[in-house]
Parts: sequence; C-alpha cells; structure tokens
Amino acid sequence: MHPLNYLPHLLLTSLITLSGSALALDSDRQQPISLEADSAVMDEAKGHYVYKGNVVVTQGSMVISAASVEILMNDSDNIDSFHAIGSDTAQAHLQQTTESDKSQLDAWADDLVYAVAKDIIILTGNAILNQHGNEFSGDTIQYSIANEKVKASAKPGSKQRVKMIFNPSN
Repeated sequence: MHPLNYLPHLLLTSLITLSGSALALDSDRQQPISLEADSAVMDEAKGHYVYKGNVVVTQGSMVISAASVEILMNDSDNIDSFHAIGSDTAQAHLQQTTESDKSQLDAWADDLVYAVAKDIIILTGNAILNQHGNEFSGDTIQYSIANEKVKASAKPGSKQRVKMIFNPSN
C-alpha cells in the first residue's frame, strides 16, 4: 500500500486520541471512538471532519448512524460537536445506555446535533426520542444529557403537535 493511503488512518487515530471526553455518558467517555464511512474529508488545521455514506460512530454503548456526520473540534483539540444527517430513506439515529438506570436511549431525526461541551442533543425534523419506556415526538426535541430533561416543540405555523407517551412505572 502506498504511504499516502495510510494518511486517513493516521488522521482518524489522531481524532480518536484528541476526543477523550466526547460523545458519551460518564461510563462511556473513557472508551475509544470508532468511525466508519464510505468516504472522509478531513481538515485538521480547521478541526473539521466530514464522513459520508453509511456512517457509524461508536463509543462504548453509544452508536450514531447516519448518511453523513460532520465533526467540529474546539480550540483545545477536543470534539465540540457531531452533526449527523439522515438520508431520504433513513433518519440519523443515536442510541446509548443511560447512566442513571442503564435503560436504552434511542433518538431519531432528519438532523441530529450532539453538542458535546453543552451535553445536549438537538433533534430536528420528524424527531423521536425514546427514554425509560416513554416516547417524545415533534419537529424539534432538545435533550439535556446531564439531567435527562426533554424539551419538545412543533414546527411553528404547522398542524403538527408535540406528542408524548408516558408508560407507568413498574
């Protein structure tokens, strides 16, 4: 293999090394990050990485799957945010085991942003969030990871409404 063919692997290794606290709840934060895609464009000088085509990002119990994922780094070379975009046939999806009770968190949207520094997941476009057996849906859902708070809203001026289904505790 030509030495330049190793460059994407070296850049990916650098990204994984620099992102120790990214993308996960406390128990997952120490795990390595794995990224797979059909293609990647990386600009280390700007801290900007774009992965396209059947993208899968994994760290511990957390998995993001999407048509494309854009990663922005902050000035300290840590991941600032992940921006996942779905395709015409499949939404962006995030799943993870929650820290509080080890239940499964599942989130789907046309557009999914995980703001790592703020510990917030923002779902836009046909958003659905399943947590602790409860389901939230709307045009936009904002989920605070640290305190597990959900804020959902409908698209202004549309007939769409926020929908919440709460299941009784066992």
